[in-house]
Formats: sequence, structure tokens, C-alpha cells
Amino acid sequence: MMQLLTQCIPDWPKLAWVAGIARGDNTVTVRHGPCVEIGPQWCCEAVWAGDFQEGDFDQTDLVFGTGIRVRENQVIFVSSGTMEDRLWHCVQDDVLYVSNTLGGFLATTGLTLREDYFYPKDIMTVCGGLSAYVRTLPTATRNINLTYFHNLAYNNGDVAEKEKPDTAPRLLTFSDYYNFLAATAEKLGKNLRDSQRRHQVVPLTTISRGYDASATAVISRYAQCRNSVTIKQSSSLWRGSDSGADIAQHLNLFCKTCNRTAKKYPLEETIWSVNGRAGVLNWTLFDYPEPLCLLFTGSYGDGVWDRRRIQLPDPFASAAAGLAGLSEFRLFQGIFNCPVPFWGRRHFNEVQNISFSQEMEPWTLYNDYDRPVPRRIVEEAGVPRDAFGKRKKNTSLETPFLWPYSPQARAGFRTYLKERNLYAPSNTVLAIMRQGNYVNSMIYTNLTKRLGWSNLGERLLRLQANFLLFHWANHELRLRYEDVRSQNNSSLEAFSKGKIR
Repeated sequence: MMQLLTQCIPDWPKLAWVAGIARGDNTVTVRHGPCVEIGPQWCCEAVWAGDFQEGDFDQTDLVFGTGIRVRENQVIFVSSGTMEDRLWHCVQDDVLYVSNTLGGFLATTGLTLREDYFYPKDIMTVCGGLSAYVRTLPTATRNINLTYFHNLAYNNGDVAEKEKPDTAPRLLTFSDYYNFLAATAEKLGKNLRDSQRRHQVVPLTTISRGYDASATAVISRYAQCRNSVTIKQSSSLWRGSDSGADIAQHLNLFCKTCNRTAKKYPLEETIWSVNGRAGVLNWTLFDYPEPLCLLFTGSYGDGVWDRRRIQLPDPFASAAAGLAGLSEFRLFQGIFNCPVPFWGRRHFNEVQNISFSQEMEPWTLYNDYDRPVPRRIVEEAGVPRDAFGKRKKNTSLETPFLWPYSPQARAGFRTYLKERNLYAPSNTVLAIMRQGNYVNSMIYTNLTKRLGWSNLGERLLRLQANFLLFHWANHELRLRYEDVRSQNNSSLEAFSKGKIR
């Protein structure tokens, strides 16, 4: 029978873990951060729609975070029930390594990324869904594997993907769907408040003037969520504020507002380390509850709730997955990323049919920004029709000009480039190029794109060195784990005895 041996590394990120199983051994050894929960034959950094004390997070697709479950001779490495977090694994020297962090994984295995390989291109294939993404990536010495949504099952020396169970019921009517969302939120709320948890988890929801975040905020209240965060400005001059503060007031939620941009961002390299893009970098500015937070978001709402017929060969396909950027930041901050529209994703066609059903006619606007399901959710919660869902807005920092923002991050990237004899522009040149990119983006978004013209400015304002942003960011994270390892050699003795480095 397999056994679980856990070892807390106090200076690691709160929720990070790296596991190892030597061939022929019956022990899975796990090094982890200080907020990972430990149970009988399981450990996890997760909130799920089930009884916390049972530790059955391997038996649901409504799990947010990751973990390890030992069942007799099988070890199940549980991935998050989204397409935003992932597991990394490889076999080296007859040891299977599995981790929820690439930086910790590289530091533990001693593997290094190839600087002539553009990893973000492969990582972005996750937008095509579970059947389409690239599962194997090269390093300097061996391939490594990444897994989304599915679990990994280790049995008698072999490891293979294992599909999560589908726990959603048939969703034939709006009531079916709403009751499913509400019941799931209630279960999550009960799980996060369980008295056996060693670390408090506090729910928090994003909110905005858009459909997805507003509906998410309504559903979050079933988990007894009382707090929300919002970004004030949108990325376009004429689209106006995206602040959901007024909507939060209608929903009796306390709301904290952040500006869309800042001069520096905490743990900036964690965002770039996901796919070499800035994306949700400004989400690092939110005031997250301590020590841990279940964050309800409206991610994937575009694909799930929009009233348009979409034929998807894979129900997990979504452009939103490519913009996921919290998977490393959340381990440091202590966040469980919980996108409400993704719940029951395998029932995508059923939800789409509800949007076109006769019962949704009163909440259908027949315009190019029409989402009757979230509109009904929000209006029936008491929010006036004209308070939200008027115009599609965007608050992300997604931009073709890729370069770190914070002074410390810029300096770190510049040093990384100079060590490789590559050009790194001065702060003055960067400021000019960034401003030029902003002006170009405004012109392209609001004029030339509508005229069907290509974005020539994007190519003129791109620096070749941003090819290495992913490499640099993961190099920085790796150093954090290696520094801790060098300071804690004695505390890692048990890991070494298990033939795991």
C-alpha cells in the first residue's frame, strides 16, 4: 500500500508543492508550502464541492486548486477543475516528479529551459481545449509534461491521465442551471469554512459592469461571500469606467476599487512565468484576504454565456484559457482560482440551448452584446437593467508590447538579457515605446480594426528580446526555490533519503 510523507518548507510559497516517487518505492514524498492542508492519505491546496474531512477532491470536477490523494496502491495527483492551472511532471533517474509550480519543479529536478525554444506558443494551444493542447515540452536534457483539468494516476510505476467525473446534472432549463450554480457555491462555502482546516479561507469575488463578473458576484453570495474587488477603468477611452461598485451596493457586497494600471506590481514575474504575457497583471493589485482566498471570477463567460451558436469540437476550447495568468501568483498569495462560468463545462451545449430558449425571451436584447442567462441572474438579484451589460469592456493589460512594468522586474529582465549579450533598452526608450504602443492600440482598436486594416504599428513596436520573457520569469521563480533549498539543506534530508533530490 502506498504511503504519503509530507514535509513543510516554511519559506516556500504558501500553496506550492513538489512530489516524488522513486521506482519500486511505496512512498510518495511531498515538499510543500506552509498553507497546504494535510489529511490522512492526502494533502491539498484546494477548495471543492464536497466534505473537506473526507478528502475526496479526486472524485469531483468542482475542485479549485490541486492536491494528492493516496488510495491503496494508487496515487492520484489532482489538477484544478479549470483550464487555468496545471500540473507538471516527468520521470528522471527512475523518479516520478509532479508539481503544481514550474519554478519549484525546475529547481527540484535540476532541469533548465531551452532558450532557443518559444514555450508560450505551445502553452497557448490550451485555447483549443483538452484534445488539442501540447502536453510535452522540451528542456535542455529531457521532456517535461503538463496536464490541465485531468488528474494523473500513478499505479505500479506507470503514470497516466485520468478523466475527472462529471458531477453536473442535466441542465435543460434556467432553473436547472441556476440551482446547479447556487448549490455548487453553497458546497464550496461549506468546504472552505470547515473547522478542520488549519488555515482560514475567505471568499472574494470580482465584479464589474459586465455580464460575467456581475453574475459571478450574485452566485458567490451562496458561498457567504461578502466582499468584492473591481477595476475602475477600462482599456478603451470611449468605453468608460468598468467599476462594479454600484452593482456591489445593490448586492450588499463591500467593494474595493483598484486602478487599471500602476507603476509597480507585486510578484510581477509570477504573471509573466505562465505564458509570457501580462494579461491579468493588474489583478496582483487586489487586496486579497489572508491567509487564503477563494476567488470567484467570471472567466470563460464570453464563451459559455454569449447568445450565439458556437460549434465546439471540444467543450473545453476557450480563448480565455490562453489569458490565464494567476497559476503561479496564486501559490504565493494564497488564492484558489474559481471561474464560475466554467462549472459544468461539459454541459456547454445545454447552457447554450438555455440561452436560446423561449423562457429567456424577457432577458434577450438581440444586440451584439447579449447574454440572457447572466442578465437574468443579475436582474433577479435586484440589480437594475441599465446598471450593467451595456457595452463590452476590457481591463486587462494584454498588449503586443511585452516588457516588465515594475522597476525591479525591468532591472531583473535587463540583467538576464545582458548576461546573454542581448540588447536591453533604457528606461527612457522603453517609456517612449510603451506610450507609442498605447496610442497605436487605441487607433487600431477604435479605427483601423473596424476598417479591416492590419496592425502595422504592432510589428514596429515589438522588441525581439520579449521572446525570453517566459524564460526569464521562470528563471526568477526557480532561483527563489533554489535559495530556500540551499538555506534548508538539513530540513530536506528526508526527501534525499527517499532518493528524491
